[in-house]
Amino acid sequence: MAYIFPSFLFFFFLLLLLLLLSPLMAASAPVQMSDAAALLRLKSSFGNATALSKWSSSSPSPPCDPNTPWPGLICFHGIVTGLRLQGLGLTGTIDAEALAHFPALRTASFAQNSLSGALPAALTGLNALKSLYLSNNAFSGRLPESFFSSMSHLKKLFLDNNSFSGLIPSSIINATRLLELRLDHNKFDGSLPPTLPPSIKVFNISYNNLTGPVPESLAALFNASSFLANPNLCGPPLDSACPSPLHPPDNISHIKRKDTMLILAFLVLIIIMLSAALIFICHRRSDPVFDTVGVGIAGETNEAATGAVFTEQKEPLPLHQPQEPGSTHKSSGSSRAGGSGSVSVGSVSSGAIAGVTELVMVNEDRGVFGLPDLMKASAEVLGNGGLGSAYKAVMATGLSVAVKRVRDMNRVGKEEFGTELQRHGRLRHPNVLTPLAYHYRKEEKLIVSEYVPKGSLLYVLHGDRGPNHMALTWPTRLKIARGIARGTSYLHAELRSLDCPHGNLKSGNVLLGADFEPLLVDYGFLGLINTSQAPHAMFAFKSPESLLHRHVSPKSDVYCLGVVLLELLTGKFPSQYLSNTKGGTDVVQWANSAIAERREGELLDPNITCTEHAPSGAEMVRLLRVGSACTDPNPEKRPEMREVAELVEEIAAAAISGESTNSGDGGGDSDGSAGDNPGVFDG
Repeated sequence: MAYIFPSFLFFFFLLLLLLLLSPLMAASAPVQMSDAAALLRLKSSFGNATALSKWSSSSPSPPCDPNTPWPGLICFHGIVTGLRLQGLGLTGTIDAEALAHFPALRTASFAQNSLSGALPAALTGLNALKSLYLSNNAFSGRLPESFFSSMSHLKKLFLDNNSFSGLIPSSIINATRLLELRLDHNKFDGSLPPTLPPSIKVFNISYNNLTGPVPESLAALFNASSFLANPNLCGPPLDSACPSPLHPPDNISHIKRKDTMLILAFLVLIIIMLSAALIFICHRRSDPVFDTVGVGIAGETNEAATGAVFTEQKEPLPLHQPQEPGSTHKSSGSSRAGGSGSVSVGSVSSGAIAGVTELVMVNEDRGVFGLPDLMKASAEVLGNGGLGSAYKAVMATGLSVAVKRVRDMNRVGKEEFGTELQRHGRLRHPNVLTPLAYHYRKEEKLIVSEYVPKGSLLYVLHGDRGPNHMALTWPTRLKIARGIARGTSYLHAELRSLDCPHGNLKSGNVLLGADFEPLLVDYGFLGLINTSQAPHAMFAFKSPESLLHRHVSPKSDVYCLGVVLLELLTGKFPSQYLSNTKGGTDVVQWANSAIAERREGELLDPNITCTEHAPSGAEMVRLLRVGSACTDPNPEKRPEMREVAELVEEIAAAAISGESTNSGDGGGDSDGSAGDNPGVFDG
């Protein structure tokens, strides 16, 4: 009995202790968040999250509602398995703790936003993650050394076009299922990892600060395009050889004598070079053919219009981003630097095109001319673009041509290149500028077209504040939109065998004729441009599907046309034209938000809505919705190019006939909201 009583007391006090501690234990236990709460926590970590306005605690439906799921979610049987939040203009950072609430998350895309800061370490805890897309943001800092240690399911990781620095984590070898890794256009330094997971198929570390030799295991798997623009990286497959290792000499005094002799030799060489430079300058000043060439108009004016000729002698002024309307930016048009007049093309280019013997005509509509005619022409520098330098040349016959000098068209040989240019020369459409001739060399290509003096839509819209800009009334803009749609639809029919028939459609590649009839240029080059250069030179690669999956199609042209239409209607410079999206206006996101909130009238350029006798805005809003439909992130949801052309034709016909302006039939509200029916395809 004496033993039972103490045992009873022990259990009594133990039970009492548990009762006292249970409230504290309950308070310290983690609170299980709902899916909605986790998504709202994620949203709160973003700035400028207006695109996620439907993510709300007052939403009548749960996030994965089968009929009305929250925007940007991928769900499977009510479970969040993916996030598609690319191109929404988001700022701030990513709350990885909120993402950890979704253990079934397979894919997450935050590409093409303005997210910044270090990559959250908690991302490595998403063990089920297969695809992570963070391209084109402003992330910085180092990747944790253990970044890949627990990501055994990861297949695709896109961190390109950020500001990451430091070493590439050696734990990458643990990502045994990794298929694609893009780290290009960052600030990674140090040496490359000696090996990568054997599963990897796509690897790009170009445009960083890496040093040392490319490991043999990597050189055997990937070509030079994977390692370009790392100044201190060497060895195959790059052209730069690694320096031989230096052995320590036995005699220090011998080193000093050798260094002294090298210094003396270097000084003698400098004196010789300075003397030669003085002689050259004196000779140049006495020879009028070396007068300074004129520098082209500000902005990207004739980047696509003109192409580039023969001289390496003087680079044109840097092309700055055009400022927003209403700024103090001034453009003087084509001007002369130094006031020296034109120069002889032959004089300034004799060294640059030594050995040139052939100019192949592909279109004789403007007459026949040869290389000697072009060599004697006076030349004027117009500018630099993504594909090359642009020059204007005026021949003795009075014909003005634009010559583009391109260096990155070595994807095919001479015969295939000629066949493709001959096909371009057979194109005939009032909204397509057909090339006249070309010259082929392995190092560079020359493409000659007729010169269009008014310049590009980009320049007239953003860089010019003169009569041409003032002439951009609603009828003129509608005429331009219709011509661009007609020309692009024609290219899609004639060049349908190409993966992306135009491939480089943007306002800088739309020239304006004397009557503002648009002319498309720089089309059909996708199969000719070097594979490594195409993503940087061709605007089709700015489409969402390319940024995510490096894939372009005819629907990429549709996206590009949508950006041009939105640019034409808003008068804003699209941030899509910039490589780092820092600056300009995200016209795609702006249009999507305004349409969703029925604020379309706020987007329209005041220069066309605030003028005397301005139209009511119904056709403008319809065209705005066409542009928005063309820029849908999902290429399958975009209309075909032929359908876009038909829609623009219908809008133009309605505007001309005045059926939807002031007829009193409810076609348009005073604020430009176009009534209650937001359908793009309304008749």
